[in-house]
Amino acid sequence: MTSVRPLDKGYTSKQWVAETDGGRLLVKVPQRDRNPEHLRRLVASARVAADHGVPVVEYRHLVPDEPALGGPVLIQEYQEGTAADEVWGSLDDDRRKELVQDLGEVIGRLHTISGPFFGDVLGGGKAVSLGESVEAEVEALLPQADLDLIGPAATIRSAIADAVAGLEDAANVPTLTHGDLWLPNILLREGRIACVLDFEHATYAERFRDFGKLDEHVFRGFPAGREVFLASYAAACPLPDDWERRVDLAHLLHALNMHAYFRRWSPQWAPEYAEQAKEWLTKNA
Repeated sequence: MTSVRPLDKGYTSKQWVAETDGGRLLVKVPQRDRNPEHLRRLVASARVAADHGVPVVEYRHLVPDEPALGGPVLIQEYQEGTAADEVWGSLDDDRRKELVQDLGEVIGRLHTISGPFFGDVLGGGKAVSLGESVEAEVEALLPQADLDLIGPAATIRSAIADAVAGLEDAANVPTLTHGDLWLPNILLREGRIACVLDFEHATYAERFRDFGKLDEHVFRGFPAGREVFLASYAAACPLPDDWERRVDLAHLLHALNMHAYFRRWSPQWAPEYAEQAKEWLTKNA
């Protein structure tokens, strides 16, 4: 190792770039979820994606517990490039459409990867059906939610169960989903997608779950790009007849997850997601 410098990137970890005889490496020390099993799932998910041609980083080593740092350390290759969110604001509409067209192809390729069950790649949270998987997720989220802002638990359970029951069973296929798709996790080189980063929330799930965060953080502010994205996505991974109902359910589950997450880490943002969940419930209950 010839040098190490800190990298001011990421929201949930401290990072350093190490210059070594074997090339440039990125050293990450998680600050929130420090469970090494979480990192093992991250590495395993990224490797599954890589095996199917999805551009991801290569992970070199995982130290489950480094006493000097009080937790795990993850070492991966360092990918040169710029996060898409850093240039998005400077792009005109045509260039943004080119980018989301690329994104549709990459995510469509990711969603062609089917799994043997619903749950994480290593078998955690394993469920044999979409209904069972969603029910378990909702039961885990409800105790973390402020139901005074959303609605009664029984109403939430019933509305979600009805939404799942209304989906075509043949399309309820467990698919590798990224779980955190937004512009900061898309790395660009020379204007093209070079890498999809941070598979730490990846799981075998209903594939349109990934549309929850995409719609909020990309297409809510750029609706003109959504049809371009969908056309590119569908060319790689065809849309089922009920895809819009699946996206609608994905929006609700995204809102519940973000509400619970922000209640813990940034409470000022939690009410916004509670309102989204309440609006869905009003429409569907």
